[in-house]
Amino acid sequence: MSNLKNFLAQCVCGLMLLAHNAAHAIPTYHVSIDTAGLTGRGLMDFTFLANAGATPASAVLNNFSGAFGATFDRSAGAAGGIPGGIVLGNQDGGDYLTQFVDLGGLFSFDVRFDGDFANTENVDESQFDATLYNDDLTAYLGGAGSFAEFVLVPESSGKPGTVLASSPTGLASVARLAEVPEPSSPLLALTALGMLGLARSRRH
Repeated sequence: MSNLKNFLAQCVCGLMLLAHNAAHAIPTYHVSIDTAGLTGRGLMDFTFLANAGATPASAVLNNFSGAFGATFDRSAGAAGGIPGGIVLGNQDGGDYLTQFVDLGGLFSFDVRFDGDFANTENVDESQFDATLYNDDLTAYLGGAGSFAEFVLVPESSGKPGTVLASSPTGLASVARLAEVPEPSSPLLALTALGMLGLARSRRH
């Protein structure tokens, strides 16, 4: 009997975790920028920063496309590279990676944010920026500021955190990619019934 109770308790915990994770799913975004109006060589910079007390998080970038060149500069904590993938953290001053690019064509990448900021009470935000500069990092290209900006807003007063995505210069397209459908209440109920049925069969 005690084994049955333990099994049912595990089932309930599993369902609660499933519902919790579904409710706080953070999407992946696809960023594309057309540099057809620009020529020569430039720099594309990826920077992930946070206020001092922000919840730890990581920006994960992959699926790079475009005429990327060698690395110009990077922080000690930046992991990986282009085209394989990059992971940038937001702690201890944050991380960055700056890459040479050959302008005149289309560039794109995907980005998502890992961490508990969406369900951790906090007042400090994090911000990820993708910016285009000239080849000696002294001037913006395509408009002043970042071509893609993501603000990670933490949970506040019980309201789950979120990601605010934008293109301040209007030079880029920022699209939220389709996610795996979240489990609906009927699906959770069917899963629960299935587990209870399994428990009943174990009992007999």
